[in-house]
Amino acid sequence: MKRSTRSVLKVGKWLIFPLYLPFVRAARAFTLSRQYLRDREAFIEASAIDTALAPVMDPATIRALVSTRRNGRLCLLLFVGTLGVWIWSCVHQGTRLLSVASVQFAIILLVLLAEFMRLSFSNWMLRTRGAGRFGAFIARGGNLWPR
Repeated sequence: MKRSTRSVLKVGKWLIFPLYLPFVRAARAFTLSRQYLRDREAFIEASAIDTALAPVMDPATIRALVSTRRNGRLCLLLFVGTLGVWIWSCVHQGTRLLSVASVQFAIILLVLLAEFMRLSFSNWMLRTRGAGRFGAFIARGGNLWPR
């Protein structure tokens, strides 16, 4: 194929991309749904095994898990929002990085991040029934997200 023909085909594909993109997404969703339906028995069996092996927790522990999860996610959301406001302030309003406002933002970000870590660690300790240290908690990145 000639170089000019290839470039014309690339331009044509780029122009019709918005037209066929929804069909590509729909086809992917259809194949994924078929795969999930085909494997549903394995999912049901796996979830039955998980619930059979899961320890029974008292209501106070469940409430503590729910509150640490909710508050940890809230602190992370506030951290991301504050970080976005600080970046917006520096970029669009011209706030200097070594100004009083930037130092205040940095302190707020540090406190929110420390609170998120504390709540995530508390959630992990409740889930593992106090088995482990902070080093074991931080060694696996998935533990940071409270569940």
